[in-house]
Amino acid sequence: MPSQIIERYKRILSGEQKRFSPYEFEEMLYRKQKVQLVLRYAIEQVKKWTPEEARKNLCPKDVMDLKLHLVKEFIDPPIEAKADDVYYLVEYAYPYLPRPGEKQKALVVYMEVLAGKRRHFPLHYFQTLKGEERAKICFEYLWQELLGIKSVYELPSLFTRTEDAYQLLRKYKLKILVDTLYFSPFDMVTEMYPELNDPKLWNGNF
Repeated sequence: MPSQIIERYKRILSGEQKRFSPYEFEEMLYRKQKVQLVLRYAIEQVKKWTPEEARKNLCPKDVMDLKLHLVKEFIDPPIEAKADDVYYLVEYAYPYLPRPGEKQKALVVYMEVLAGKRRHFPLHYFQTLKGEERAKICFEYLWQELLGIKSVYELPSLFTRTEDAYQLLRKYKLKILVDTLYFSPFDMVTEMYPELNDPKLWNGNF
């Protein structure tokens, strides 16, 4: 039964037992509940943290010290998570915790790429409909915040010349949008903003 998992986890923490049985999490019906029970016990009973404190303070060393790597393998990390991130273990344990929206998450990733904290965007980050949403969030941040452009109708003047457009996108780490989603910078801009798909706005230069 799921409730017995804590007794086995206590034995692991005390050193009496090295790991969980390979069959412990075999039943999908109980797997999530068992993982949550272990995480909550570690956070509340061992570390004496609130869920909010755990999300803020939990680090990779804690995960190893608390033997949580034994259950981490059963949790799919969010696409935004870096290799050393562990915050999502807490979010898995407490699904009711408020979480940042897609826009906030995408902007955090983009800021980290711009700052060099990430070498590149996560794999497949701009694929699927959700990926297209992330692409537009990042691109809008580029022209609204980084370039200080006030109106979407100013974009054609920046993206009319293809090579200039590529240079701009490279500078701000967004050339990947054209590489993975669109045929050209023009295609990207007019797909995101259909109102700009007017030859008069582009002086006939496509």
